[in-house]
Amino acid sequence: MPHSTSQVEETRQLVDALYDGQLDRQGFGRLELLISNNQACLQAYVERIDFHGGLLDQAETRSPEESAIAVLRRFAAACAAGERRHQRRTIAGFVAAASLVMCVGGWMWFNGLMPTAAIGNIASLSTDARSLRGNGRLELGQVVRWGETITVSSGVMSLQLPNVMLDVVSPATVRLDEPDRVSLTQGMVVAKVFTAGKGFTVRTPEAEVVDLGTEFLVRSSSAGGTEVSVRQGRAQASLLDWRGQPTQMLELTDHRAARFAAAEKLAREVEYKSEDFQVVDQSRGGIRSIDGALRTVQATPKSLLSEKLTTPNHMLVVPERQHVTLENDLVVEGLQGEVRIPAGSTVSSYLMHYDPTEVVSFAPRGAVTFFGTIAAVVGSADALSATDTTLGLQGTEYETKQFRELEIEEDEVRISDDRKTVSFFFGVSPPEFLDEARILVIERSP
Repeated sequence: MPHSTSQVEETRQLVDALYDGQLDRQGFGRLELLISNNQACLQAYVERIDFHGGLLDQAETRSPEESAIAVLRRFAAACAAGERRHQRRTIAGFVAAASLVMCVGGWMWFNGLMPTAAIGNIASLSTDARSLRGNGRLELGQVVRWGETITVSSGVMSLQLPNVMLDVVSPATVRLDEPDRVSLTQGMVVAKVFTAGKGFTVRTPEAEVVDLGTEFLVRSSSAGGTEVSVRQGRAQASLLDWRGQPTQMLELTDHRAARFAAAEKLAREVEYKSEDFQVVDQSRGGIRSIDGALRTVQATPKSLLSEKLTTPNHMLVVPERQHVTLENDLVVEGLQGEVRIPAGSTVSSYLMHYDPTEVVSFAPRGAVTFFGTIAAVVGSADALSATDTTLGLQGTEYETKQFRELEIEEDEVRISDDRKTVSFFFGVSPPEFLDEARILVIERSP
C-alpha cells in the first residue's frame, strides 16, 4: 500500500477513536501531525468528521455541524485534569477547523483553495441533467476531481472514472472520495466496473459495496436505507455501524439484491428487480461517452414524428432495442453500402435525432463512442423505415416521410478506424428540418 494511502487510513482510524472517546495524548499528537503535513490526510479528516456528524444527526435530529462539535466538546470535558490543557488546545483547533469547513459547505471549501487531482470527467448527460452547484449547468467533458461533491438535481449524469463508468440518477449526491471509492449520500448510482477497476467501492451512511468484477446498483435514502442490486458479476455488501465499521456482510452474484438498514440492524436479501436498471438503460445503453452538442434521453420518447421532439441546440442519441440476438442474418443498407450482420450476433440500436424546427446559425456537431463495435450507420428513409419495427422502440411513433433521411451533400457522418466512435454534423434544409440516422452496434459476435 502506498505510504500516503496508509496515512489516510490511519487518519480515519484516529478520528474514529476520537469519536469513541479513546484517543490519548499520543493519538492527538499523531492526528495533528498528519493533518498539518498531508493534504490528503486533512481531507480524510474533514470527510470523517462530516461522516460521523451525519450519523449523529440521524440519531439526534441535529445538524451534522452541531453533532460533530458537540462530540468534540463532550470529549474535551471528560479528559483527565493532567491532560486537559494540552487536549483543549488541540480540540479547540479541531472544533474551529470543523466549524469553519462545515459552515462553508464541508470539505469542498478545500477544493476551492487547493484543487485536487482530476480523476475523471462527465461522459454523458441526459437533456434535463442539472446540478445544484454554480449556475446548475453540467458540461460534457467537464473534469471531476478527487474530493469533489456533486449533487444532480434532475436527469442522469454519467462519470468516466478510472476503469469505472458511474451513472448518477437524480436526485442524488455523490462525493468522489478517492479514484476508486465514492460516497453516496442520497439517490441512486449504477457502476459498470471493468477488469482493472476491481475493488471499486460505493459507500452510503449504512452500507459499503465493494466490486468483485460486476455491474451493480446502489440506492440510498434516509427512509428506506440502502438497496444493492447486482446485474452481472459479484459484489460484497456490508452493513455498517455508527462508526462506519462493517458488522454483517453479504456476497451478491448475478440477479441478486439486498437491503441494509442500520437502525434495524438489518442486512438481508430481497427480490431482484431488473427494471431498477431501466432508467440508465434508457438514457445511456451501451454508450461509453458522448461529445459536442449531443445529449441522451432520460425517458423513452413517445413520439419521434417531425416537430414532436424538438432539439434546437443539440442532437439526441436515443438508445432503442438493446442486446437483440439475431436469429437470422440481418442485411441493411448503410451509408457505406450493404452490410450483413450474421445470425447469432447480439446487436443494439441507437437513433440519432435532430429536429431544430427552424434555421439555426450553427448546426451542431458531436460524436458518440460505444463499448461495442459499430456495424453500420443507416441514413436513408427506406432503410430507416425497414428497421423501425425490428430495432426501434416499441410504442414509439416514428416519422415515415422521406425528409427524415440524411442529405449526403450537407450532412456528415464519419466512423473511426476502430469502429467505436461515430461523429456527426447535421445541416439544415428548409422547409423540413428533421434529420435521423440509426447506428447498429455489435455487442457480441457469434
